[in-house]
Amino acid sequence: MDTGMIRGLGTVVVMLAFIGLALWVFSGRRQQDFDEAAQLPFADEPQPAEPAQPPQERP
Repeated sequence: MDTGMIRGLGTVVVMLAFIGLALWVFSGRRQQDFDEAAQLPFADEPQPAEPAQPPQERP
């Protein structure tokens, strides 16, 4: 095997890995996992308090 053949095989391996990774990322089965991961930065924020109701006037 010469250097050109090894480089060609390396290119094919990297291309197949890229295609496999792209298919894995964009598959519909992973959508829920990625949606949960997208919310992680907001997980430690406190929930907003409910606004206090104004006092009711008595007639």
